[in-house]
Amino acid sequence: METETEPQPEKRLFERRSAPRRVVNLPTHVTVRGSRVACRLIDVSQGGALLAGKAELKYGSKVMLDLPGIGSVTASVVRVTPTHFALAFPGVVVMAPVT
Repeated sequence: METETEPQPEKRLFERRSAPRRVVNLPTHVTVRGSRVACRLIDVSQGGALLAGKAELKYGSKVMLDLPGIGSVTASVVRVTPTHFALAFPGVVVMAPVT
């Protein structure tokens, strides 16, 4: 008899995403408590983004992210590491190709 095993953490993370991510690797910035912080947009989806950079952020903090070609969007911090941070958008961000 075959037993089910728990999915690997990477697989669980992938399955939680409701929209595909686009790898972009673009310079941008976030505004945190009125201060602009330079960072790099690694990837983005309709529901969130991964950025590289060092910002004084805490889980749950609200920030404004400048999405190149789209404009500023409000986001919440959902993960922070020494070199990266992940943001979630409160609604769906409509992304269109930049022309």
